[in-house]
Amino acid sequence: MEFQMFVLIVHIIAGSIALITAAGSFVTKKGREWHARVGKVYSFAMIVVALSAFILVILGSPMYLMMVGIFAGYIVAVGWRRAMNRGGEVNRIDRILIAIGIVGMLGLFVTSIAILSGSELITTNGKGAIFGIVPLIFAGICGGLVWVQVRVDKKGLAPRGKLRIIQHVVFMGSGTIATVTAFLVTAVSNSVFVWVIPTVVGTAGIIFWTRKVNDGKITPP
Repeated sequence: MEFQMFVLIVHIIAGSIALITAAGSFVTKKGREWHARVGKVYSFAMIVVALSAFILVILGSPMYLMMVGIFAGYIVAVGWRRAMNRGGEVNRIDRILIAIGIVGMLGLFVTSIAILSGSELITTNGKGAIFGIVPLIFAGICGGLVWVQVRVDKKGLAPRGKLRIIQHVVFMGSGTIATVTAFLVTAVSNSVFVWVIPTVVGTAGIIFWTRKVNDGKITPP
């Protein structure tokens, strides 16, 4: 129990840091040094969140927590990879990330089917079968992002220029949605509405920032 509490504390601290730095990424000027520094801390914090979620599931937490953790870790890792990979190289790191994304997508899909079918193998904290909509939505998002990554990287050259920044915005923006969702679910409510609404609002934000990149208002240093 003491070890589980320790992991939970690490999970909460890392999640809090991720939430703060996610906000910081919006107030720092895009494409500049401080934005990159804040993004680095955010990425590291989210990886810790994903790993600690995995451990918590092993120790008895709901299975969907691990699937969401894998999903969040994947999209943030790809987002950071897009930010740093200015040369466009595609290597083993990218293939590993694709594999992780596929595992996350399939895991979320199976989790959704299990919940919707009323299986007792996966607990939903009393939310019932309707909660299965949540992992199904995240499975679709994860699958779409994996497709984006595979579609570009299969040519052996990762995106450069505007496309690289756009994909960085899309993946990191999705990671921010996951961060805010986790906070609201913990602090406000575990309802399906609270799980879904950040995705709706965040998607509008991602569209807004990608348009800024397309218009040349955000450029890499």
